[in-house]
Amino acid sequence: MTVSVLRALALLAAAMLLVAGCSDAEGGDEATSTRAQAKSQPARQQDVAWLVLLRKWEDHMGRRGSRATRIADDVRHKTREQSELDAAVRPLEQCGATLDKEVGEPLVPRYRESYGLFRSACGAVSAWASALDEAAGSSDEEKAKEVDAKEVKVGDSLDEAQRELSSSFWAVKALPIKGGNVSTSRIEPRFGRALNKLVYKSANAAEIEVRCWSKEDWPKVKFEYGGYAGTVDFAGFAYDDFRVSIASDYCAWLVQLVYEHKRPTSGIPLAKAAAGVALLAHEGGHLFESETNEAKTECYAVQRVRELARILGTSGEYADGLAEVYWKYLYPRNTREYRTPLCRNGGPLDLNPKSDRWP
Repeated sequence: MTVSVLRALALLAAAMLLVAGCSDAEGGDEATSTRAQAKSQPARQQDVAWLVLLRKWEDHMGRRGSRATRIADDVRHKTREQSELDAAVRPLEQCGATLDKEVGEPLVPRYRESYGLFRSACGAVSAWASALDEAAGSSDEEKAKEVDAKEVKVGDSLDEAQRELSSSFWAVKALPIKGGNVSTSRIEPRFGRALNKLVYKSANAAEIEVRCWSKEDWPKVKFEYGGYAGTVDFAGFAYDDFRVSIASDYCAWLVQLVYEHKRPTSGIPLAKAAAGVALLAHEGGHLFESETNEAKTECYAVQRVRELARILGTSGEYADGLAEVYWKYLYPRNTREYRTPLCRNGGPLDLNPKSDRWP
């Protein structure tokens, strides 16, 4: 599974630094969110614990496969012994047993079909490893071709298992299409059309879904997807080439901007508006750039805040203000993964190098 762009939750904490204190109302929101997460904790732990083990197993198998391939190449060039390769392929030939030992069958029913497919993929892994071991010490070109064919089968079978697993995630479950101030999880039509215009220059160019999750559902969606991705510290993510999932708080800030036409001019409300637009721009960037470098994607998002804000209905002057607030006060407080010194006026990541306007 390709892990698309993840957005740091530290952004909200950074926004809070713009003013001296927080209101009682906002403190209540935080408490409500904490209670919602605690309520879903048992099921989430059960889901995520198994996903983390599966991800680690896949990482281990990938490293074992790469090591075996390198040793096989050395054996062919007479720089290593066949016995070293025999030892390197053994864990791969025992793929199924390794999967059972390091991961085990899931307790969550919706993961069981994908587990069966991973078990089947292990058969392909084992066959490839044996062929690799045999071909390394042989000059027979047909055996080398057999290794290549079996490697393709490994990739195809693992892709099938990963697709099935992804299809069982909360993040892809059916949701109603609803716009405006809605507390339940839904597909937000205006946000999707806005990303279409930003990405493809037409509101209906593609079926982009922006999924706004409720406070109750977001912890389940985030921790499940993040458990398999390897991190849970984000406020949104893009996946399946056309879907974006957004945390409930960020969607609420965007709803205020788009539907309620609120235009805060200072403090936390202004920072939230800028953060919401920047997050949407960031995740949209993942859809059409296929970029896994978070710092690069974030730099491009910073420069698109102005354009996306206009698409969402703000004036040019207000859009300029959101872009400036984000760049001056929020971008510098991003984690290192989301910042780069290359992101500057006239720098290598400047989308408009002929213009002095920044961001």
